Amino acid sequence: MIYIKKKDKELCGSDNAFTRKARLLQSMYRVEIGEKEGIGPTKASKRKYGNMISGGEVSGKNFVMKETFEYAKERVAEKSKNETIDGFRLFNNLLSSQPMAFNLFYPLMLLLKQDSAVVTLAVRSVFRNFPVFEVTEIGLEFIPTPIENYTNDKSAMDAYIKFIDNKGGKHIIAIETKYTDVLGVNEASRCEKQKQMLVDTGLFSADFEELLMGGKVKLTQIYRNLLLTERYRMVEELKDSYSVVLSPKDHPSTEEEIKSVTEYLKPEYEYKLSAVSLEDFVDAMIQYLPEYYTQVYERFRGRYLEFGKLCQYD
Repeated sequence: MIYIKKKDKELCGSDNAFTRKARLLQSMYRVEIGEKEGIGPTKASKRKYGNMISGGEVSGKNFVMKETFEYAKERVAEKSKNETIDGFRLFNNLLSSQPMAFNLFYPLMLLLKQDSAVVTLAVRSVFRNFPVFEVTEIGLEFIPTPIENYTNDKSAMDAYIKFIDNKGGKHIIAIETKYTDVLGVNEASRCEKQKQMLVDTGLFSADFEELLMGGKVKLTQIYRNLLLTERYRMVEELKDSYSVVLSPKDHPSTEEEIKSVTEYLKPEYEYKLSAVSLEDFVDAMIQYLPEYYTQVYERFRGRYLEFGKLCQYD
């Protein structure tokens, strides 16, 4: 057990029980890496939190691998006008799902260049219901451009995995990574075109259009993510596409968020949206990848998922 003093575990009064645990776990990690509390959640904030560090853009301590830190710096430096990468959050917020996604997928991006077969094996073991024959590309924070050809907004895939099936058909898995996040429930303004695009995918039951256009179903983030995935499939003429939410198994809202969409999908398209636990994904990487990368994902698991080591006191 690791104990941290009350002054080193500044929490947030609005946290739910799961977020409280995760924030404390990241506070413990901060102590382990020898960092003092930083301000957050934004650069302009005044309050300190246990899950925040300072100067992460120099130290790289929000990343499990040095190579991931270098890649993160490149992405921030080359950020396009439509990208929503927040450099302060990426480098300094230990609790944020954005650096977590970088820690999770950039090692696979590196390994794919060295040994695509072993990456394919690991990915296939996670997504057993998808026809993964060969993984061809993995990416992070992806907004297809020009955006006018897709959803015409700043919707992004946190991560994606492209693969071909055994007949050469091209597929994409678009992944929403969540740690403590709850998918946005607000509807963007002036989204009538996006609503029509969603209806035009043909994925939904007959009464869905009336509910969506009448405002009884909101075009929330999970719908926008699914729309982006399907628009990408259509524009790029892929054989199929899949939207996956990747979050801890005890995340309090993921199941409900998935259900809010799948209840309106036609039965033959329910496979289009699914959830995978972060624990299962990481365990598969540890099982199938070479030793160096196994160690990377063991560190990832220790940092983000080993809630059993929490022991707090006042």
